[in-house]
Amino acid sequence: MSNPVQIKFFFDINDPKFFSKTIIVNDTPGKYVSHVFIKCPIYTKDSNGNKSQIGYKVSDDYVQQVDADKYSVRIHNTYYLNNYGTINWEYSFLNRKPEVFYPVNKIAASNITSTTGSYLGAKGYVRLLPTADGLRKVKIILHR
Repeated sequence: MSNPVQIKFFFDINDPKFFSKTIIVNDTPGKYVSHVFIKCPIYTKDSNGNKSQIGYKVSDDYVQQVDADKYSVRIHNTYYLNNYGTINWEYSFLNRKPEVFYPVNKIAASNITSTTGSYLGAKGYVRLLPTADGLRKVKIILHR
C-alpha cells in the first residue's frame, strides 16, 4: 500500500457565497423534522497565505427531533475538488437546537463513503474542525 495522501482545505459559514436552504417538514412540538441544503466554496492557502478556491462543498442534511431539546443531525457531505473528482462522507451527532452546524471546537471525523474521478477507489477518512468564528478546517486522508 502506498503512502496516504493528505488533502487540506477550509470553508467558512460566513463566506458571502455560503448558501443554505431549510425546508421544515414538520414543526409539531416534539416531532420537528427539517431538510437542509448547503453550498459553499472551499479554499486552500499557498505558502504566502494567498487564498484560492479549489471547489465546492455541498451537503444534504436532516434534523429530526428525538426527545425534548434533543435533535439528531445527519450530514451528507460532498466535496467537489476542481478537475479531480468528488469525496463523500457522512457525519451524525445530537444537538440541543434544530440546526445543522457542527459542535464548535470538537473534531467531526468519519470514513469516506464514496469517491469519483481521480479519487475513484480510494479509501480513507475526513476530519473537520469547526471553530466559533465560522471557519471549518478539513483534512482528508486517502489510501489507494
